[in-house]
Amino acid sequence: MNKTEKTGKTGISVRVLHLAMIVCAVLLALLLVFSTYQSNSVFSRLSGETEKYIVRQKAASDLMSASDYLTEMAQRFTLEGDTAYLDRYFEEAFVSKRREAAIIAMSGQDADRSLIERLQAAMDESMALMYREYYAMKLVIEAQNIQDYPETLRAIELTEEDSFLPAEEKMDLAKQVVMGSEYYASKGIIRSELQNNLAELDRMMSAARQDVSNQMMKDLTTERIAIIALAVILILLVCLTAYLNTLPMLRAAESIRKKEKIHAEGTREFRQLADSYNEMYASLHQHPSEDKTE
Repeated sequence: MNKTEKTGKTGISVRVLHLAMIVCAVLLALLLVFSTYQSNSVFSRLSGETEKYIVRQKAASDLMSASDYLTEMAQRFTLEGDTAYLDRYFEEAFVSKRREAAIIAMSGQDADRSLIERLQAAMDESMALMYREYYAMKLVIEAQNIQDYPETLRAIELTEEDSFLPAEEKMDLAKQVVMGSEYYASKGIIRSELQNNLAELDRMMSAARQDVSNQMMKDLTTERIAIIALAVILILLVCLTAYLNTLPMLRAAESIRKKEKIHAEGTREFRQLADSYNEMYASLHQHPSEDKTE
């Protein structure tokens, strides 16, 4: 009994071994699941940043497009005197309102303050150009004696000097107002602000993409490590099971076939079983006559 108690308390317990392996496998599996959620979060962040970038870029583009459209309508009216261009001009300015919508869209995307300020500066410059365009329109209206025109332009008063100009000179002055170097200098300011805005958007988007890319690489590395560790644990489990259970059992079966004692090895449970068998084996061989009588 002393030998049995001694060998039965040595060796690794298969239950403890399996439990440890299962706990490690579960922890690694949880790590993998967490990593997938983390990757999904990073991807969602990238999608959100991309969506914001598209909205901001469209806002800047819409503001420039609306400003150019207003310029085109104003210039065409001064050249041709067709009131249809007036209608289109004021429809864009007071109905479509793409410039105002651009500011609202940008402000609603948690944009950097500097981006909004640049966009607002471009908007302010565009609004300043509208007075020049109104003035040029009023010159054309008076030069051609147009009676039906938008109410907004009725509030525009020409200077005393300009009001007494001949019709042809009023037309020339109108063209100069909306096609001169001063006018295009203001247009250049608008375009420059919007280009700087787009450049800043590109820089911010590139930084966001790089940050997301770095985070995804970290997550992928974590996933690879977890997968490798899980594979190692599974291989180790198979090897230990074979070494501590399967091989001792095969050797024990061979010993039993040869009617020999079993070598106590392997897991604690198998050693206990081997010790019990060896005790029975020793007991049977110590009383051979009794066995024969029975």
